[in-house]
Amino acid sequence: MKWYTEVSFKVRLKIESVITLSFLYLKQKSRCHMNRAEEDYIKTIYELTIEKKQPLIKANELSERFGYSDQSVNEMIKKLVKKHLVSFVPYKGVSLTSKGKDVAIRMVRAHRIWEVFLTEKLGFSWDEVHEDAEMLEHATSKHVLEKLYHFLGEPKYCQHGNPIPDFKNHMAEVAVQSLDQLKVGETFEVLRVLDFKELLLYLNEQNIKLHDYLNIIEKDEFNGIMTILCNNQRKTMSIKTAKMIFGRIKK
Repeated sequence: MKWYTEVSFKVRLKIESVITLSFLYLKQKSRCHMNRAEEDYIKTIYELTIEKKQPLIKANELSERFGYSDQSVNEMIKKLVKKHLVSFVPYKGVSLTSKGKDVAIRMVRAHRIWEVFLTEKLGFSWDEVHEDAEMLEHATSKHVLEKLYHFLGEPKYCQHGNPIPDFKNHMAEVAVQSLDQLKVGETFEVLRVLDFKELLLYLNEQNIKLHDYLNIIEKDEFNGIMTILCNNQRKTMSIKTAKMIFGRIKK
């Protein structure tokens, strides 16, 4: 890529070293007691806890996020309980133990730092980075991740607007108000979107980005459709899609 040929040899060497060390770490990590699927569940429970502002996450909420059957989710929950990563309350849901929360924060931090690196330094678009960041987050030691974090200037948010926990577990505020909650006439600043490829591709097509302002023109609850104004253009959006876009009302 053009940017890569223009940076200094020293910077290129740092970038190549970070990636190489990460893949070497992946080989070593494959011998650890947690597999990638278990870590993904822990991370998702943590993210849903933040998004929904509730301590317990129901199994069906995990099923919806992953697209798995309830039986598959329940089997994984049993495994995580045995490893003391989650606590299960019958008919109410699961919550992370302190051990589980530590794992989740580590995964979330790594994933979002890699997303920043892939977009800012390698020129990926925001709809391209998830799978690679997903792989790299499981392959990165704390030492390498700290170096990468400082190299990137200690970013507070990833390209999807999700806050990045620092190495003291402090994290910037997360936007939790979804677009579908707004009333006609209100204006909304986009601050965060869910990291779903189909959603991101749709937003690309509609030319909707973080920090754009959306004005609610019409809202048809019965048919599940709303009309918005963005960059002086009228756009139609499903309420289902609007539930995956978060931000704040412009006062």
